[in-house]
Amino acid sequence: MVYYYKMPYATFDRDTFTARTGLGPDMHVLNIGPDYITPVRIARNVETTVVTAISHPGYARGMAATSSGTLTPVVSEYARLPFKNASFDIIFSYHALNNIPSNEVPGMLAEAVRLLKDNCRMALLVWSLKPTNKAQSSHMMLLEILNRLGIIHLHSFDNISRWLEATGFEEITMELVTDQIQVPDDWVHSHITRLEHITGEHGNDPGLTDIREVLDSYRSHVKEFGEELLPSIQFTANRRAGLSGIDMVI
Repeated sequence: MVYYYKMPYATFDRDTFTARTGLGPDMHVLNIGPDYITPVRIARNVETTVVTAISHPGYARGMAATSSGTLTPVVSEYARLPFKNASFDIIFSYHALNNIPSNEVPGMLAEAVRLLKDNCRMALLVWSLKPTNKAQSSHMMLLEILNRLGIIHLHSFDNISRWLEATGFEEITMELVTDQIQVPDDWVHSHITRLEHITGEHGNDPGLTDIREVLDSYRSHVKEFGEELLPSIQFTANRRAGLSGIDMVI
């Protein structure tokens, strides 16, 4: 259940993500992660083929079914991507870090540094983990359940900043994105149904003895307040010589 890659109601979120980063028609683009909507939409705005690195063949089949022929999915480990040094002008990652355990994130970012051309950049979008209203708190509850089940991985702002610096990125900027995106009722229902199935499978796990109570709390909270996607943080980092620094854009 990698549900946040299957959110058609968040198409605007993906479009603004790429628009904030900047995208030219002659750029060689790499998208990292199983989200198939972002690379398909990027492919409509570039003349060259968009390459997307994914970790499972099933995602590749889904991308092939929705692509117009300018999208090439490559199944690979994120820390060992099969491309030459300095192959890309820009690298996008829409919530892919939320699909990667903490111990594997530095390897993925180091590969991004290797694959970027000089004076080129990578853009990452991750959840802010700080809800600003009750509906966003519902989404935070959902993410925490998924995190406990090992389906997603929630990384702190500070950790991501340190990983980017440690792997050699420079001129790192962070922008808080506060677009309000309501989760439709049918998608909330599908989340709950799927979670009920998953928690049933983990019913004998002693480390998850209270997971049903947490799920009941999420269900009640959504019923009362609805659900809205959390704000996101966009990290943009450059592979560039010169003095490094971090700017905040809030």
